[in-house]
Amino acid sequence: MRPVVLTALLALALLLVPVASADRFSEAVSQIVGQPYQPDYVPAGLDSAFDSTVPNTAPAEDYTSGSIPGSPDYPAWPAAFSQVLFASGDGAPLFGMRAVHPGTHPGVVVVHGFNTHGYASVIRWAALLYARGYDVLAADQRDFFFEAQAGYGGPTNFPQTFGWKESEDVLAAGRYLGAQPGVGKVGVVGFSEGAQNTVLALAHDSGHVFSTGLTFSGPADQNTQMTTNQAATDALVALVTPGETTACGALADASAYYQTTGFDILAHEDAMHAQTSVRVPFLNFYAADDSLVPAVEAQMMEAYAPGHTYELQRGEHAYFFDRWWQQRAILLWFKSMLAPNDARIGLDATVNQTPLGAPASAQLVDLGAPTRGWADAQLAPYVCDPSEGVPGR
Repeated sequence: MRPVVLTALLALALLLVPVASADRFSEAVSQIVGQPYQPDYVPAGLDSAFDSTVPNTAPAEDYTSGSIPGSPDYPAWPAAFSQVLFASGDGAPLFGMRAVHPGTHPGVVVVHGFNTHGYASVIRWAALLYARGYDVLAADQRDFFFEAQAGYGGPTNFPQTFGWKESEDVLAAGRYLGAQPGVGKVGVVGFSEGAQNTVLALAHDSGHVFSTGLTFSGPADQNTQMTTNQAATDALVALVTPGETTACGALADASAYYQTTGFDILAHEDAMHAQTSVRVPFLNFYAADDSLVPAVEAQMMEAYAPGHTYELQRGEHAYFFDRWWQQRAILLWFKSMLAPNDARIGLDATVNQTPLGAPASAQLVDLGAPTRGWADAQLAPYVCDPSEGVPGR
């Protein structure tokens, strides 16, 4: 991407950022995209975020075997972390892993994606943030593996909704972390469906729980995401959602439990539009070669919040190819937004850097200047009954 284009995008983004934060937003984005990004990253050595011997691994393992406790490449949580149980706004029980430093430190909630073992899939990102001085909560959303194992999940016990209720869970996680002694300002980082739910949570954060947000590969509109490849969606639902085999079946059970309709559930899961209600600095990243979230969804997000969305040419889904760059992006963002003058908050990655990466800014896709009308035209009819219309409108 040409420097003049990047400058123009930043100028547009500042229109949505509170004045006091505008300079920090611009500086943080420039720093992040100025970092070398190596799409041919080669993991080597150890991940120093852990207090045991933990080899660095390919980021793709974060949503495969590396996210399943008991697997050879699943690391042990650092000793500072302990499992906690807290409740969402409607009483849904949620598990998480919490680590809090002595004294006062900023906090970050780490939000997992649509992964069987929920918070276990973000262990490396939670460990990174704690190692660099943040208080951390890697929080589950409702009805994932750990909740189901404890008898808290399933079609008749606070079932998943793919974003609506889960965004309330993200807010509950922020309130829980923020209420711990010594926790200062709280930020949130989300991956995949957790990225979508991060945006939705920020949009509904009337209680000023979060001071900032950062997302990677979030669906712009959940219904459109499901419609793009319904067979793949159903396969994922059968794998991830306790007691369900298809997305529409899960929506039917959720609508019965929450006394609504599947259409109305998905109408609450439109991150593209929700961005306009966010009142704190936020930033979205995508990859053009994502096999789960189509590249067009980055443009849809850009249409409604110009300058807040950036798309790498190569990176795949959520956990991008270059773990060093993604660690640096997260650390630079939260340092700038939560603790710019706190010397205890570090910026160094905990994994190796593969050399010869060009600046990320040179590897960005030009998203153009998509209009809101164009973005609305990309929204799909209701995945379970197209005759009902488009939930996101």
